[in-house]
Formats: sequence, structure tokens, C-alpha cells
Amino acid sequence: MKYDINKLSLEEKIGQLFMFGFDATDINDHALKLIKDYKVGNVILFARNVKTPEQVFKLNQNLQKLAYKEIGVPLLISIDQEGGMVSRITNGATFFPGAMTIAATNDVNNAYLSGKYMGLELINLGVNMNYAPVLDVNNNPKNPVIGVRSFSDQPNMVAEYGTAFMEGLQENVIATAKHFPGHGDTTIDSHLALPRVSYGMDRLNEVELVPFRKAIQNGIQAIMSSHIDFPALTEYGLPTTLSKKCMTDFLRGELGFEGLIVTDGMQMKAIQDNYTTVKASLMAIEAGANMVCICHSEELQMKAVEYVKEAVLANRVSIDIINERVARVLKFKENLKDIDLSKSYQSVKDIVENEKTKDFSYQVVRNALTLVKGKPLELKDKALFIGALPIATSIADESDGEHSIIKKIKQELPSLETMTLPIQPTKEEIESIIKQAKKHAQVILCTYNANIFQEQIELINRLTELNIELHVISMRNPYDLHYAKNVENYVCLYEYTPNSLRVLLEYLKKELIPSGIIPIAYE
Repeated sequence: MKYDINKLSLEEKIGQLFMFGFDATDINDHALKLIKDYKVGNVILFARNVKTPEQVFKLNQNLQKLAYKEIGVPLLISIDQEGGMVSRITNGATFFPGAMTIAATNDVNNAYLSGKYMGLELINLGVNMNYAPVLDVNNNPKNPVIGVRSFSDQPNMVAEYGTAFMEGLQENVIATAKHFPGHGDTTIDSHLALPRVSYGMDRLNEVELVPFRKAIQNGIQAIMSSHIDFPALTEYGLPTTLSKKCMTDFLRGELGFEGLIVTDGMQMKAIQDNYTTVKASLMAIEAGANMVCICHSEELQMKAVEYVKEAVLANRVSIDIINERVARVLKFKENLKDIDLSKSYQSVKDIVENEKTKDFSYQVVRNALTLVKGKPLELKDKALFIGALPIATSIADESDGEHSIIKKIKQELPSLETMTLPIQPTKEEIESIIKQAKKHAQVILCTYNANIFQEQIELINRLTELNIELHVISMRNPYDLHYAKNVENYVCLYEYTPNSLRVLLEYLKKELIPSGIIPIAYE
């Protein structure tokens, strides 16, 4: 279907440059107003918009019907469905493995197939754009926001696995490489503040840019900018999202990227605190963005759209810039897979709720279980299991703690004594755990991002001083050995998901021998 840019009003053009989020499981007044009155042409879904696959399917059908009626152009409906710890659609559909899990299987075909099956599920649910793969090279063990969302700390591995995943996805949906030019070597989460990466171009070319270059060469259709100051690539201390030097001169000019440039969320503190969401939205468009993501506030969404319109009418920004940005968006919308608004959920149910795909995802997690150091676990009679319950560790992930390993162990290994480990145990809680541990010959400790929540490291170090057999199993970031070198037995599962809990139980029952390879380098 062709869309003539000349037939769009100024409001409709500007609406194509915005991506909005809203808080409901069906069209509410917020969504209705943005599409009907503000002509906003794109939507981002979060876990808050998702109850069941059928509900998401109907929501997307209704959104598209509204957009055709009010604008005459379909929506890009996007989502952060990375797999693993950043998954928005899980209940009923497949819970896909995360990036580092996939890399730990040491089989790049698993990346391609994960992308392929994920894209197939998404398009059948009415989602046509995915904010994945993460192409950040996670080479900083203290990174608070990327971690296992990255495939590896090795640029070529991230490039290889990320490109394979992208190629699978793009058989059905638009894939989006993020967070350009790389959020891997930061100790600050851009949701909370503005990080700075001060390396020169030699280092960026050797590490951060390697996966993005490969993705561009292999036809990635969208790239998400990061809110990070890269002095080698940006001007005036600007984050990349707002830098014309980075987005237009470098990404378009030097790297030759012809796809869609999408911003990371413009309500993130890195932007909001330094530039304001409203003013930065225009700055991003001027810098080169085709799509500005404002994920939450209805007020800021409306004000940003109005601000851009006022700037065009006052000649503060050229209509030629607007037209160039919009033309790219329309080109991608012309190539969307057929949007059939007459089909029913029943006609796609077997694709979306596919047992073979679910089994594939489980097998990937199973094959990723990695014995990094020591010997496999042989459960003793008098063993103590200490397990952390997951919490969302950044605004990007929405883990809610509903999948409890302690609950599962009580059901399946009732004779194994259990204790819950708080993510940040207090001195008193550590003493209480040590006191219990002394009564046992063997302790299994499941950590969760101990690289960030270092109280867990303190607990590990205390446990290694006892005369017991200790097995540490990390359930997310696999960096415990960086900080607790005395651990003798160390196993990694790279996510805390229903599949990984199932695999962990198999490991405890000795039904599984770890075969994964750790995708990060230990000294």
C-alpha cells in the first residue's frame, strides 16, 4: 500500500514521528485522544498493556482500526520483547530466552530461531516492530542496566548472535538494534541519569560499534539511540539521541544506515532532567530521529506534539526536515506484512500458543546451564538451599517476583531445607543465614545480580569461610566470581524465568549435566 506524504496534513505528518505508550489493556481515553486528536501514528506496548495473547491481539486490532479511520495510515505497534529478563508478553505465549542465555548455548542457530519464532508470534498478535536485539557489548561487570540483556562481552560474538537474531525477527517484523552506539560500558543507568563514555574512536571502532556495523551491513531496519554522552561522536556534551553529529553525520553518513532511527524513552532522567522531554523531542527530530518514544505521560506526549507543530509554524524547524523524517516512516509502513483486521484470534492461536516453540525455548535455557568452576552438584541429605527472589532491577525490566524457586522446591524437593535471600540482605539477615548454614554440610546459594547488590557477595565470602561444601548458582548476571574468587563451585543460569527455574530443579535432582559455555571472559 502506498501512502502519499503530500496528502497528510501537518498534524498527521508530525504524528508519524511519535511513538506513545498508554496504561490500559484496551483503547482508553488516552489512546483515543492521541490517535484521534493528535494523529499520533505509532504505539509502544508494555507489560501493563498485556494480560493474555487474545487480549493483546484484540487490542492491536482495535488500535489499527482506529488509526485507519482517523489517519488513514497503519500504526507501527512496537514492544520491548528481548526475551529473558525483558519480556512483555509471557503469559500464554512463549517465554523466550534472553540474549546471554542464547549465547551460552554456543550455537548461533539458536539466536536465529529465537528471532524467527518470536517474530512469528509477534506479527500474529499484531505487533510489527520489536525493540531487539540488544547489541550492547556488556564489557563492564558493574553495568546496572544491560548485563544479561547483552549476548556477550566480546564484540564479535555480540555481532554474530545479534545479527542472526535480527535476521530471524525480520522475516516477520521490524527489528531494532539498541542502544546505539553502545550502553555496555557504563556504570550509570540512563533511566536515572546521563552516562558518559569517554573513549576515542579507535576503541569505539574495536568494541562498541562492531555489532552495529555488522547489523547495518546485514540490513537492520531500525536502530534505537541511547541517551549517553559519547564525546568522540557527539557535540556540546549532548546525548547521542540529541546529537546531529552522531545521528545524521555519523550513523547516516559514515555508517550508511538507511532505516528508522528511534529514540529510547524520552521520559528517562538522562533526557528529562537535562533538556525536558518536550524540548528534547524536537531536538531529537532535528538530530535525525524518525520516531520519538514517549512511553508514559499523556500530558508530555500532547505537549511534545504541539511543541513540534509550533516550531514548524514559526519556521524554527524546516518542513523539509519533517518531510524527510516522515518519508522514511511511510516507506516502512508500505512494506508491513498484510494487516488483516478481519481475522479472528482463533486463526492465529496455534502459532501464538505453540507448544513446539515453548519447548524450543526451554531447551535453549537447558543447554545454557553453565558449570563455570568446580564440580556438578550432588545433593546431600543435609543440604540447605538459599534462594533470592527476583525484583525489577531497572525500569527496563518488569520482573515481579511471581515465579518463586523456593515455592517450587517445597513442592518438588520437600526434604530440602530452604531460606529466602533478600536481594540486599542486611547484616542481621546475613548473620541469620550463616547461623543456619553452619548446621549443614552442603549449601546451595542462588544469587541475583550480586555484582550490583554486593551484600550478596559479602554473604558468599562469609559462607566460603565455613567448613561446608558451597555451590553458588547465579540466576542473572554471571559476574559473582569477579568479586568472590574463593567460590569453588559456580554455575550460571542467565535469567530468572519459569524455564530457568525448571532447569534449576532438574540440576538439583541430577537429571541434567551442564553443557553451556560462559559468554563472558573471566580473568
